[in-house]
Amino acid sequence: MGTLAHELGHAYHNLARANRTYIQRQTPMTLAETASNFCEIMMRDAALSSAPPAEELAIIEASLQDACQVVVDITSRYLFEKAVFERRQARELAVEELNAIMMESQRATYGAGLDSDQLHPYMWAAKPHYYGAIFYNFPYMFGLLFSLGLYARYQETPETFLADYDDLLSATGMADAATLAARYDIDLHDPAFWRSSLDLIVADVNRFVALVDAQVEN
Repeated sequence: MGTLAHELGHAYHNLARANRTYIQRQTPMTLAETASNFCEIMMRDAALSSAPPAEELAIIEASLQDACQVVVDITSRYLFEKAVFERRQARELAVEELNAIMMESQRATYGAGLDSDQLHPYMWAAKPHYYGAIFYNFPYMFGLLFSLGLYARYQETPETFLADYDDLLSATGMADAATLAARYDIDLHDPAFWRSSLDLIVADVNRFVALVDAQVEN
């Protein structure tokens, strides 16, 4: 269901851009996952509204696993990618150096949240398509957090949000993310917007803990 919602989000995005020219429809990676993530979030919340506790727990756990992958692990990959690009300007890097950079990036991102024995020095080799001439990792994290921030706006003002949302989707190929968002009174340079995104994940964490505690008590 999550995959179906994701792809339907892409379809809705394409529908919103249908009246644009070919060039105007060329959306950058940072905005390409906006509608797909947004649709997934809407579908998930709809499912949670009527799910019994056991299903609710499973849905939230799956959502948190995805968020951890995209927000935490992707950040470590981004740090790795950035460091490799910087050092590669001067010379080629040996496998041992790549492993060391990967470990450093994981420590910087996970901190005490991951057993040091579980660090993966060859994680950079698990998905080689992540690393190329452009930053491929960053858009995944940006896309999820941007969509969550938009969803937080939707929850605050559902009456006025939807028209702006459709307009935003139709124009994703016509401006960079910060410029486009500013048209709808969203400041991507303001930490408060990104905190509103992370607050939704924190709410899921708290909801997950409460459900687990309830099951333990029973």
